[in-house]
Amino acid sequence: MASEEAANAGAEPLAPADPALRKKSKKKGKGKPKEGADARQGGDEAAGRAAEIAALTRAGRRALALGDAREALGCFRKALLLSRDTASPGLRRACAFNLGAAYVESGKPKKGLEFLLQSQPSEGESGEDLEDLYFNIGAAHEGLRDFPKALECFGKATGHGCAPQAGSRAGTHVQMGCCYLGLRAPARAARCFLDAAQTYMSAASPEAAAVALSRASGSMLQSRRFGLAEIAGVLAQCRSLCESIPDPALRAKLYGDIGLGYSQLRIFSLAAESFQQALALCGTEPDRRREAALLQNLGAAHNALRSFGTALGWHQRAAALHSALGNRRAQGQCFGNLAYACSQLGNHEAAAENYLHALQAFRDSGKGRRRQIGPARELCSIRMLSRLEPACFHLGHPQKAIGHYKEALTLLSHCQQDSDHLRFCSTLPHTSKTGSEVSFAGKAQAGDELCVCVPGAHPAHSGKRVQNKPTA
Repeated sequence: MASEEAANAGAEPLAPADPALRKKSKKKGKGKPKEGADARQGGDEAAGRAAEIAALTRAGRRALALGDAREALGCFRKALLLSRDTASPGLRRACAFNLGAAYVESGKPKKGLEFLLQSQPSEGESGEDLEDLYFNIGAAHEGLRDFPKALECFGKATGHGCAPQAGSRAGTHVQMGCCYLGLRAPARAARCFLDAAQTYMSAASPEAAAVALSRASGSMLQSRRFGLAEIAGVLAQCRSLCESIPDPALRAKLYGDIGLGYSQLRIFSLAAESFQQALALCGTEPDRRREAALLQNLGAAHNALRSFGTALGWHQRAAALHSALGNRRAQGQCFGNLAYACSQLGNHEAAAENYLHALQAFRDSGKGRRRQIGPARELCSIRMLSRLEPACFHLGHPQKAIGHYKEALTLLSHCQQDSDHLRFCSTLPHTSKTGSEVSFAGKAQAGDELCVCVPGAHPAHSGKRVQNKPTA
């Protein structure tokens, strides 16, 4: 972020006066007034240029904070151009740094890396703010998916400075965790996120600590190297921190993620409570897709708890909202959950009807997109057909049951997925800021149908830092 000390850039040493003018003035004694006027004019120009750079830097920082990347980049670019007419290499490096960091923050890591490398101090020069420089170079490499190089830079960032600020150190650990996820090393990622959470808590930053704990729990679940009690403890700690977070949008996202974590641990009572807490916050956050996902997850959790009467209402509300949003595939999942609840309540006619609705929804969702989602769609279709078969038998339609069973076998012959997937249909897409996918493959109780979905990624506390001080 861009800086205040540009205001002090007027203290830059001025370029020495031309030696020829000095020599001439000694001979004639008439050049002194003109020489003094030129020096004053040069000093005024330098001070004015420094003040303009400071103003542009502040404006760029404000624009970046407001999410106006285009305006921010324009300000930092103008500041860099002006700095090239100054006598200060330090000021030019600082302006190049600001522009590079802003490009990285704006999702253009390749362009950002170009300017960040220009901001490195040359040999023999003392480099200040190297921690920020290495951090942002690491963030650029992370954006380019060069995770080993990014980790090397983040390591240098933590090694520079005698006592880096806690928030700064924690932000670096978060970025390292994201890199390890990109390298498919979730256990190491989890440890980085846990370190970051601990540092954030010691720095009295509950929001950032809660986000780090949420990421840690997801990585722990993915790695399968941590015990159930250890993961449940991290989820409980994250949940307790949520109570002190004033931002309702962030709390809703975190409660949703906590619910998904408890679902994977098969602690469905706490999962249902967490989803309910997230849903209660949706009234203050106009995110209908998140609301639909939470309704769906609440119904799924109650299915797993075998409280099918309660689950029916959640399934119906979720299916209706997904329909209004045009999310046909998620609506199909809700119909599947609803059908299973009906079958467990003995209403086989309603179960068969909803399985057919689910099957049609999955077929509709694949139209025109077979290559992208064909296998997942076919697995869900097979699941619905396999559930339709017993429902038809219960209703006294054995021929229909046999027909559905044959159709399922035909689809299965075209599907290359392992048959174990038929036991549990779960779609959990989740993309982090680094581009890596993190999926919670939920496990239901024996015989349960549980289709849950992730309402969305939690906000990225990436901590990409844009320098505050363009100084000499």
